[in-house]
Amino acid sequence: MGFYDASCSYFTNMPNFGLRFMAIGRIVTADMVGYKQIFAGALLALASGCYSARSLDRYVEREVERVAEQSSGISREVVVDSVRELSSEFGTDAAMLDLDRDRVLAVAAVSSRTLQTRREDLYRAGLNLFGTRRDFGPNVSGVLEYVYAAPENSTERQTLFASLAAEQILPTGGRIRAAGSQTVAREDREADGNDRFSGRASLRLDQPLLSGAGRSSSHEPLIQAERDYVYALRRFTLERQDFAINILRDYYNLLGQRNVVENTRTNHQQFIFLRQRSEALFQVNRAPAIDVLRSQQEELSALNRLTTAEEAYRIQVGRFLVQLGLPADHPVSLADDIPVMRPVTLEEKEAVGMALENRLDVMTVRDQLEDARRKLAVARQSYLPEINAFGIAEWDADDATSLGDQSFDSSWQAGVRAELPLDRRAERDAVRVAEINLAAAQRRWDEFQETTALEVRDSYSQLRSLTVSVEIQLRNIEIAEKRAANALLQFRNGRLSNRDVVEAANDLLGARNSYISALADYEIQRLTLLRQIGRLDVSREGAIVEWATP
Repeated sequence: MGFYDASCSYFTNMPNFGLRFMAIGRIVTADMVGYKQIFAGALLALASGCYSARSLDRYVEREVERVAEQSSGISREVVVDSVRELSSEFGTDAAMLDLDRDRVLAVAAVSSRTLQTRREDLYRAGLNLFGTRRDFGPNVSGVLEYVYAAPENSTERQTLFASLAAEQILPTGGRIRAAGSQTVAREDREADGNDRFSGRASLRLDQPLLSGAGRSSSHEPLIQAERDYVYALRRFTLERQDFAINILRDYYNLLGQRNVVENTRTNHQQFIFLRQRSEALFQVNRAPAIDVLRSQQEELSALNRLTTAEEAYRIQVGRFLVQLGLPADHPVSLADDIPVMRPVTLEEKEAVGMALENRLDVMTVRDQLEDARRKLAVARQSYLPEINAFGIAEWDADDATSLGDQSFDSSWQAGVRAELPLDRRAERDAVRVAEINLAAAQRRWDEFQETTALEVRDSYSQLRSLTVSVEIQLRNIEIAEKRAANALLQFRNGRLSNRDVVEAANDLLGARNSYISALADYEIQRLTLLRQIGRLDVSREGAIVEWATP
């Protein structure tokens, strides 16, 4: 005796439409002539409808594109990036990889493990939406069953049973269900005309009149799922922007660290020259021994700083490559990509208004306040008594010798069902919880507006400070260069000790490093401001796109 079950889940790629089939076969013994072929063919037809991963990817991509077209602030670039997989284009061989600002962002866009995790989170959010949509679409289920029985002292019997049912939630909050079944039985397979056919069909409609009536109440899970997916897309858009800014910040920090290494190396070379000069002057009695010892000590200290800076830079490069999704030991070369200071011409008051209007997270918090209001209305409606109207129509067919000879008898009934509101505590508590959630959402919206305005004002404050810092550091470099040149000249003439030369060289090194750091900080803060006011995007290649401000 054998047993076999097979199942397959299927849903189409049409929005708001879903189909689920289940085929169950139960086979006893190996003799299934006729019905076996029917059963196997049905299973094959159902299996052919199984959804492929690639088709699902296309469905997700279309859904992202649809939401992006309907939602302001979400660019079409999200469509491509949301379904992008990790790429092996970079880091597959030992060839030198030349990195500049655009190249770094491009590599990170296709190779970063962090960004890929964000894409997968968005993909899962899409699957959750599609699952909810299928629950509210025409849900179709079917069963196909074949049974062959041969009792020891009785006539063998074969039975083929098939049923199909469809159910749909209506915009009015009602449910309609249609079902039909057909049974074919044969007592003796050797005899012709021994088949018996019987069938049944039914149609039922249930319609709430008070509690649960209307689309907002019955379709609340679907409405919220669709809005949650919009929120997920907005969150992913902002994460792409934050990721690009963070990559750029780390890239500039890496360039700054490289310049620190180069300046430290130059500083070390200067101390070597200073030590040699001091030793030469000491030989002709023009410099004291303390100057020689000091210069030797400073040379060793400079060498120590250079070694430390080089090792720190090497480790920082490895960490940055891992952040990009590349092997830590991949050979790279960095371009001289020091940013230039670009002034912000937008007035602070206008920037605050743009942030409250265009920022995606501001839109989300504002929409969540609407969600809380809608949920309160649904909870209040659910507190009403449950009064449902229903109607049922049925058709039954007696045994017949053929499918066309079946004669169906019909019957119908209709009525109203009312639940006595003896215990409505759960519904009452749900209303109170919804009122609390609405008050919390209102407070969050008020606070978020103030926080957003403060973030923009803080960015302007930092930009003003960084502007002054850049100008000061540039002036410091000019002064430090003149001071270092003058100190070295005075030292050669025997008018200054090498201590003054050492201090001047160290000050020049610090001024150069501070200038580069201030430029990078200014550029990152400027991009952060554009992100805060909703005027920033990331292209499909990963490059940062600055939208023109009105």
